[in-house]
Amino acid sequence: MKPKLLATLIILCSLISGVIGAFVFVQFFGVSFVTVSPEAQHQTTTNTRQEVAATSVSITDIESNITEIVKKISPSVVSIIIKKDLIVYRQDPYGFFRQPIGSIKQKVGGGTGFFVRKDGTIITNKHVVQDTEATYTVITNNHTEYDAKVMAIDPLTDLALLKIVTDFESTPLSFVSSEDDIKVWQFAIAIGNALAEFQNSVSLGVISGKERTLQDEQISLNGLLQTDAAINPGNSGGPLVNIEGKVMGINTAISTEGQGLGFSIPLSAKRIGYILESIDIYGEIKRPFIGINYIPISEWVASELNLMSSHGAYILNQADAIVPGSSAETAGIKPGEIILEIDGQKIDLNHDLNSIIQNKIPEDLITLTIMNPAGETRTIELELGAY
Repeated sequence: MKPKLLATLIILCSLISGVIGAFVFVQFFGVSFVTVSPEAQHQTTTNTRQEVAATSVSITDIESNITEIVKKISPSVVSIIIKKDLIVYRQDPYGFFRQPIGSIKQKVGGGTGFFVRKDGTIITNKHVVQDTEATYTVITNNHTEYDAKVMAIDPLTDLALLKIVTDFESTPLSFVSSEDDIKVWQFAIAIGNALAEFQNSVSLGVISGKERTLQDEQISLNGLLQTDAAINPGNSGGPLVNIEGKVMGINTAISTEGQGLGFSIPLSAKRIGYILESIDIYGEIKRPFIGINYIPISEWVASELNLMSSHGAYILNQADAIVPGSSAETAGIKPGEIILEIDGQKIDLNHDLNSIIQNKIPEDLITLTIMNPAGETRTIELELGAY
């Protein structure tokens, strides 16, 4: 066969194969090819520009909304100044001897708080107002100073309430209806007395995580919100709000080992309502409890007591292990049993029973997974009591 004829046949076969292949592809895969006219291209470009413009307007609206929210809630956020009587000494010219000549009240620290009632009741962190020898002054957004007294301190969490001692009318902040409404990646605004010096400093970020745990020698906090909104010393006790201006939590701690790691105790309308009602009725913040005497289980405890689990809360196998009339007694919990989980959260050395229920309130229903001495497990529902 001549080379020219062979080349012609190859090209012809390629063209035929291409046409057949395209036909088969369209038939089996439903692909259609269209030609875009210049008018359609112009319309597409116009729509894209409109979408970009709409996005820009949306961002501008968010910025404007945040500005309005900060203006609205700032008057409800206060700075708390901690003062103590410090001894003044007289020193001889050579610096050898010091003689006390009296005392003077001086600022020794500061924090933040915000109004939760119209009568000047303020919520803040326990670690801000726990010094019984100190006095506390509240500075409002308009730089007016008021004396305040501590009303109650939560024995289990880092929360406390104080109140302006004179007649005062304030605007309380509103709260999210439920902690379930708080979502990871939603905007978060923190307001506080940064470094106990820069009153009502504002920072913007997002909720970076939920159900975080912080633990040291003094306190264990569970169920915390994590945020990258800047929180500094002095911000303690300030609100963390969403872009609707509703409180999601109270700023409590920061990580000294990282950046952008701030933590807040979640607060809801239900929880703050209970705290205030508890003070009205009992004069203190009643805490939830189950009504058992227990010890946390470690591998060593499990080995020494020959227990069937290396984690959990072991209820002492003695007569007074169950508090009479408590929720535990009502639910049929027995001495010698082990509570393994609460609401699906495993109880271990990093998640103690009390720390797991610390964000609950009395009358909340919780689900317990319990193991008896024979190693058999059961699940029960229990209504938390109060102490």
